[in-house]
This record gives sequence, C-alpha cells and structure tokens, in this order.
Amino acid sequence: IKADTGGHIRQINIFNDAKELINVYDILKEENSKFVIVGNGSNILFSNKSKDYIVLSTKKLKQNIKIKDNFLFCPSSIMLSSVFHFACKHGLMGLEYLANIPGTIGGAIMMNAGAFGKNIFDMIEYVKIYNDKKIKYLKANQIEHGYRFCNLQDSLILSCKLKLTKEEPSFIYKNYLTYSLIRRDKQPSGCSFGSTFKNPPSFSAGFLIDCCGLKGVTHNGAKISDKHANFIINEKNATFNDIEYLINLCQQKVYENFGITLEKEIIII
Repeated sequence: IKADTGGHIRQINIFNDAKELINVYDILKEENSKFVIVGNGSNILFSNKSKDYIVLSTKKLKQNIKIKDNFLFCPSSIMLSSVFHFACKHGLMGLEYLANIPGTIGGAIMMNAGAFGKNIFDMIEYVKIYNDKKIKYLKANQIEHGYRFCNLQDSLILSCKLKLTKEEPSFIYKNYLTYSLIRRDKQPSGCSFGSTFKNPPSFSAGFLIDCCGLKGVTHNGAKISDKHANFIINEKNATFNDIEYLINLCQQKVYENFGITLEKEIIII
C-alpha cells in the first residue's frame, strides 16, 4: 500500500504465548485503544483510517492439535489447510470444503467461513474464548451466528472443538481433490481477499456484478477478475483507494440495475 493512500497501522504485535496475548488484550481494552485481532488476515483491508490501530496477531501461537475419537481440539492460530491434513491422516472427514481457504481456524470461526453450502459452525461443539477477563467455553448454540457472521467480534478466540465423521483417508482425500478442482475452475489465482461481497438471498454476488458488465474493469492497480466478478485482484501494487473505488463501483451498479445492496464480506479497518 502506498504511503499517501492509507493502509498503515500504528503497531503490530505477534504473540507466541496466549497468556501474553491476553495480558495485552486486557491492557488495550482498559485503555480503550483501537485494535484488531488478526489470524492470517486474508480477508482484511486496511484503510486510510487504520493508522491508529494496533494489530494483535495470533498466527504464531501454540499450534498443537489434539484428537479424541472423532473430535478435534484445535488452537485458533492454526491454518485450515493444516487442520484438514491432520484430520485426513487420522481418518476424520468434514473439513474438505474448507481446506483451500487461506485462513486460520480462529478467522474461520469469526467469519463463519464456508463453501459449497457448508459452514464451519456445522461442526463446532464449542469455542473457547476470552472476554471480560474470563475464559469461557461456548457451545455452538450459545453463539449467535449466520452467513459469514458470528457475534464474537469483541472476544479472543483461543481454540475450538470440532465434531467430524470417521472415514477412510483415501475417500476423504478424493473429496478434497474434487472441491479443490471446482474451486480452481471457478475462482481466479492472484492476490485477492477471496469473495469481496456476501451473496444476497437467492443470488450470486458475482453473477450480479457480471450482469452489470464489470468483469475485467480496472482502476489503476486493481481489477475485477475476468474469471469471477466477486474477486478484486491486486495486479500492480494496488492501493486501498484503488480497491475501494471498485468496491463502490460494484455496489453502485448492482443497486442501479437490480435494487440490491451488496454487503461486503471483506473487513475494512
């Protein structure tokens, strides 16, 4: 991001120890500081207003997965791909559709990540969080969640328990390859945030944007993908302003043509 177009943050803290993370989280809350908790950060766009924010990164926290019967106990910092491969090795099925999403378990829970009509909350038994100076274990039905949403934005997600299904590793891996090929055929390569917008009820955001003739439209270094119109690609050192322009353009044209307001899936800080 160019210096004169935003994207700067005040400070980033990368933690190896959860206790240290909790201590800093408490201090920032008490000081009423602006901060954001980030896993892999794959769906976050830092804006012109982000310079006062402190980033707390969980990416290097302890990453040991535990298994008991058909349950996985996963730290929030571990990547979805790593969780899938661990589960597959141990004959546990259910994560194949999430394996190619470039995010952590914590980020997936925060966004209720999903694909192919399935969401991570379909598998969650409980989530271990920290908030109000207490560690809490919340069952899935105790957490308000929906399409790309859950109400844990003000909490530290520490770990979770997932319920999977026993199956032969070879069968699981074949399912994974099927999902991977579908994703490769439908989604573009290159630098992006994944889906820019949530799908409105009964519609595909990419289809609506495509119907507005916006596939391939560029603005300086940013481009609406030729392959899937719900993806904005950073082609040439795009700035925040470049990407924001295309986001606004998509929202404007879809509303003008269909009367539908596209809701952003990416998080803008």
